[in-house]
Amino acid sequence: MSTQTTDRPSTELIAFRRECDARRRNEIEFETTANIRSLPAGHYRAEADAVHVFATDIDVLAAWLYEMGGPVTTHDTGHGVTVWTLHTRTDVDPGRVACPVRVSVPLVTGEPVMHEIAAAVAA
Repeated sequence: MSTQTTDRPSTELIAFRRECDARRRNEIEFETTANIRSLPAGHYRAEADAVHVFATDIDVLAAWLYEMGGPVTTHDTGHGVTVWTLHTRTDVDPGRVACPVRVSVPLVTGEPVMHEIAAAVAA
């Protein structure tokens, strides 16, 4: 009879691996949606809870709004810049949960935007 010790991964390591897996799943879902729908990816960062897209062109936000829909929020930074953020999701296969996508664009405060984007803020 032999006795073998099995090293089990620590709780922190398990949590880290789960977070990495979630981040990778979100990145794949985002890239797939952007590619299939020919949406601009801007500069994006996949996190475990969402994918954040950063762009300097409001047309990136408009393209995602037109294709995927969702509400838009604004945040006045107090420095003459307002950040416009679309809250949307990726496409998903039946039975799967969509990945949240946040598309953010900074604009000079008071700069006019397309009617559809302004209307999404009020929605």
